[in-house]
Amino acid sequence: MRRLNVLALGIMLATGMLASCSRKDKAPERPAEVAAPADAAGMMGLVPEDPGVAGWARRGEVRFFGEDDLFELINGAAESYFVYGFRQVAAAEYGSPAQSSPILLELYRLADARNAFGIYRSELQSDADFRPIGAEGYIGETGLNFWAGPYYAKLAVYEESEELRREMEKFALRLAERIGAPGGLPPEVALFPEKDLVPHSIRFLPADVLGQTYLREAFEARYRSGGGETRVVVLSPGGEAAAREAMDKYRIFTAGGGEVLREVSSPGDGGFVGNDAYYGPMAALRSGGRIAIALGGPSADAALGQAAACLRAK
Repeated sequence: MRRLNVLALGIMLATGMLASCSRKDKAPERPAEVAAPADAAGMMGLVPEDPGVAGWARRGEVRFFGEDDLFELINGAAESYFVYGFRQVAAAEYGSPAQSSPILLELYRLADARNAFGIYRSELQSDADFRPIGAEGYIGETGLNFWAGPYYAKLAVYEESEELRREMEKFALRLAERIGAPGGLPPEVALFPEKDLVPHSIRFLPADVLGQTYLREAFEARYRSGGGETRVVVLSPGGEAAAREAMDKYRIFTAGGGEVLREVSSPGDGGFVGNDAYYGPMAALRSGGRIAIALGGPSADAALGQAAACLRAK
């Protein structure tokens, strides 16, 4: 497995855990439901002085950050957390006399489980070594991330060693126990057929999907077949009328930078196929209030087939 970059870890420890989401020139919209931070007392129960791992204890006080001061912890990455309904983060350091490195913990509370899944998957590394921690987790040489319910946990150590990796995993398992029932993957994951699906590629995109402000709250997956890759986005803009309007806007967008090759009348309520300016072959279909867009792959017809498969899924 590719090691977590040690230099990046140094930066991460200087500014807080580094969120690996890219930033846009325009700050993403913050979900309307984000209000006051969660009660710190509730978070305190998840980061006790005794973490339940032999030899380890919390050093110093737990630091809490809300929407107004999150940048103090993770600097420029804060905006990417706001779009996922960030509520509050608890940051703590744990030490053991038997270890030369502490364990640094950041426990984020998001608006709900779907958003916790979203930010977790947005920072997922392509060569992740997965672990059954919480709903899903993975470990690297110097870090471990997992999500459970509305929480996203990030652990890190200064040094690379198998012993520290084992201690981080023990620590994470006890933290997951304190969080409680982790829940499962969002139900929208079932919209993506398993054939040719790239494992762990499904993500939640809360806003500005495909760079379009009118496309929101989508799920995305990657499919790989015959050496090519197709990106599929499925979303429900909010009823049939809203979906129809979004399709009309996306058709205009596609024609402006690429080309619309032809209209199709089925499956569902039909749509169009064409060439995207960036991805190449593409297809967009609508069925009632749901839209499926496939980008890339060997041909527009192949993209149409992939979009249709996701549109038919229940």
